[in-house]
Amino acid sequence: DFKRGFSWMRPLFNVAPATQVPIIVKDAAAGLRIQGARWGLIPSWWQKAAPPPLAINARSEEVADKPLWRDSFKSVRCLMPALGWYEWNANQLVSGQGRQGGQPYFISCPGDEAIAFAALWSLWQRPGAEPMVSCGLLTKPAAPGIAFIHPRMPVVLMPAQFSAWLDPAATREQLLALVAGAREDFASRPVSTRVNSVRNDGPELIEKAAVAATGTLDFGGSP
Repeated sequence: DFKRGFSWMRPLFNVAPATQVPIIVKDAAAGLRIQGARWGLIPSWWQKAAPPPLAINARSEEVADKPLWRDSFKSVRCLMPALGWYEWNANQLVSGQGRQGGQPYFISCPGDEAIAFAALWSLWQRPGAEPMVSCGLLTKPAAPGIAFIHPRMPVVLMPAQFSAWLDPAATREQLLALVAGAREDFASRPVSTRVNSVRNDGPELIEKAAVAATGTLDFGGSP
């Protein structure tokens, strides 16, 4: 039960890279365990003081072979629970937060209060510093229903796939099959450009925006 499992965390409606987010990991002693992790993976072998850039999302097509991700993909996978995610349609330019950019959309699964991204995690330790748990999520080509917004999307697993994704003995072929068979039953709605600033937070950010608030027309996003 996602809601009961991470109710101890403050709800966030605008999550930026390096934010602490909840992840679900498989613990050999305690079964499933929920803990916080920095969004932006730092591999256990990383030696530099600054974390690697652009480590929030791993392309599923290269995750098994790219050095940044491959160790975690092989044996240290997790689930990242969320209500949904934002994506920006670059073909619908709107003005907001002092700049012009793509129309933001909130994407979720109808009927499910929470979903789970296929994700990876790592424990990074170096002399003189506290150990840090970090994570990154997998992406794949967008499902047909939301491809008009952006060509890629997070890998969203179905509940029946959770155990197999967390199984440390799962093979590369089995894991990639889970990615290929992940969820595609998404709904989208345009939301306010207030989401463009991480200073803004709150449940109103995921509400469907009126035309006057977005400066554009609703191009078919589901209510």
